[in-house]
Amino acid sequence: MCLDGTNNQLRAADNTNVVRLLNMLDLSDPSRQVAYYDPGVGTFSSPSAWSPPARVLSRYAGLMFGAGLRQNLGEAYSYITSTYESGDHIFVFGFSRGAYTARALTGLLEVFGIFRRGSETLIPYAVSAYAKQQRHDDPTFFEGLRVYAETHSVNRFGHAPVHFVGIWDTVKSAGTLTRQLRWPYTRQLPHATTIRHAVAIDERRRPFAPYLVEYPKPNHLNAVKNQDLLEVWFAGVHSDVGGVFAAGTRLSDIPLKWMADEAVLRGLLVRPRAYAQMSALSGVDPTGDHHVMPRYWDLLGPGRRTVPATALIHASVRERVAKDPAYGARLPDVPHYVCDDWRRPRPYPPP
Repeated sequence: MCLDGTNNQLRAADNTNVVRLLNMLDLSDPSRQVAYYDPGVGTFSSPSAWSPPARVLSRYAGLMFGAGLRQNLGEAYSYITSTYESGDHIFVFGFSRGAYTARALTGLLEVFGIFRRGSETLIPYAVSAYAKQQRHDDPTFFEGLRVYAETHSVNRFGHAPVHFVGIWDTVKSAGTLTRQLRWPYTRQLPHATTIRHAVAIDERRRPFAPYLVEYPKPNHLNAVKNQDLLEVWFAGVHSDVGGVFAAGTRLSDIPLKWMADEAVLRGLLVRPRAYAQMSALSGVDPTGDHHVMPRYWDLLGPGRRTVPATALIHASVRERVAKDPAYGARLPDVPHYVCDDWRRPRPYPPP
């Protein structure tokens, strides 16, 4: 499941890491692996927008207010219900607001499981119930959802586990001018076996505040035991981590390789030549300049990120600090670096 960010889509060039990972997948045998791609909110106009002005307004509603987020979530969930077979491993990837949609999809699978085929007409109602923000702390409300899941889900009590969640720089504001979302099971992903989250150090736009992942509460019912969660911080702004910028130092190749390596180790099927080409990191300069966003974003207020003291910092950042010691001021006093062998190409298939 590949869910792209706001106003992102598959292009001939300048693709996000979601698209680049999608293009790396081995889809030669549908009995082994299939893929779904969603271009994200604000990319296309609503199907109900017939006139040119209506189509423009529809696109900007997605960009500024996140219109279409529920529809994207429902379409992704519908694809799973129509293709899932018992024993399948679900991998979910996303960037930006697509990363939030990926987490919401994982939450929807936590609440409802996977609907039986033939229940497609009920999916919009399930999404609407799930996304009622003011009610997600009400235990009686969730009990009602679980009864709904028992009736319509192939998993008797919902709780469909997700094998791998791979996300680049999650933001949870629905749109540039809207408040942050609070959909259930997006801060914690209790039914995801493995979670990998790449986070940007240098983003400063207020609407792009990071939405970090937390471990499930110890008393969470039926949560995955020993969840494997890694949240790693990378140099660059939002789209240096998630892709889009083609020219320059190609910083986005570094979190792409990290994510692909982690997913392949857990069973993702890729095309060997494409994977090897990506793993070579040809032309990548971890010490090069990251992109700088226009100053008009400052009109929305300050948004420079603070890296938590316990954060895991990708080892490529150490090279940047060695070249520019002043950059170290953005990091914790004692940085905890990980992935020292990040340049090393990984064999495929993994041993």
